[in-house]
Amino acid sequence: MNKLLLSIFLLVATVSFAQAPRPSSGAAGADPWFSTFSIIAFDPATSELGVAVQSRAFAAGAAVPFAKPGVGAVATQAAANRLYGPKAIALLEQGLSPEDVVKRITDDDPGRDTRQVAVIDTKGRSAVYTGKHVIDRNFDAKDPVHFGGYAGHVTGRNFSVQGNTLASEAVVRAVADAYEHGTGSMADRFMDALDAGQSKGGDRRGMQSAGILVVKPLAPNSESTVERIVDIRVDDATNPFVELRRLLQITEGVPARLTAHAAELAKTGKYDDAISEQQKAIAITPNNEMLHYALAQRCAQAGRFPDALKALEFAVVRQSYLKKQAAADPLFEKMKALPAFTRLVNP
Repeated sequence: MNKLLLSIFLLVATVSFAQAPRPSSGAAGADPWFSTFSIIAFDPATSELGVAVQSRAFAAGAAVPFAKPGVGAVATQAAANRLYGPKAIALLEQGLSPEDVVKRITDDDPGRDTRQVAVIDTKGRSAVYTGKHVIDRNFDAKDPVHFGGYAGHVTGRNFSVQGNTLASEAVVRAVADAYEHGTGSMADRFMDALDAGQSKGGDRRGMQSAGILVVKPLAPNSESTVERIVDIRVDDATNPFVELRRLLQITEGVPARLTAHAAELAKTGKYDDAISEQQKAIAITPNNEMLHYALAQRCAQAGRFPDALKALEFAVVRQSYLKKQAAADPLFEKMKALPAFTRLVNP
């Protein structure tokens, strides 16, 4: 009987999988189709180059962006040809303009009609190519995934925004406007620009993945080897922007700044404000034991010993060396007579 039930289950599962709808990505074995909107940019003030992308496709942040410090940036999408990135960068290094680069790589590609690609260099020049099939799909009633969508681009000073299968042209224009008039780092402006594009409908199929890549040449005699100053992505989420923004805050050191501010507030006796700031830092990086240790310090300073013990326990369970540090920490002086504190810091 068990063998019969297992056979029936396997038969039903096989039939269900065979009949399940699959994403539209062109012919069998073709490159995955990244219906998406993206922005490429160069900042002459910082020499940063970058790409940001959002798509209703898995792992767009791994497929669409390419950039090399001091050379240029590339976004390859629609039926994304991932060879476009390294090829375009190599041609830019040879001195070709973005316009010539885009012509060269698309002329050499038999699948060019299914591609969308954008290239920018360190002079702020950009060029975009959108293949005929990328546009035609929006007018093909037999292609319900893309029918009624928009494909195109808008170019501004030192940036370009491009997309396909979008709700309307308003998406790329909103991205451009938000980036052009935004403040903060390039990555901050990218994040706000992606939000602006989504507010106009974004990818008409919805959201799934997003990514931000920002590169910058190393300064002369720099001890750092990090040229990819922002390299974050969310591959699969109902709203990837929530996690992407959190990752950006970690990358840019927001929790550390909040922690430092909390310590300063505590020094002036503003304990409630200090605890609130520290809790904001923990909300961004909830598993960081040092942030919980700092919260224990702030609570101890405020005389909120039960809260301090709870935060300290979180920290010392994850890093036992913090027991010795806490035992010698003058900020916990008033707690040292508490049996619960003694148990926590006892090696």
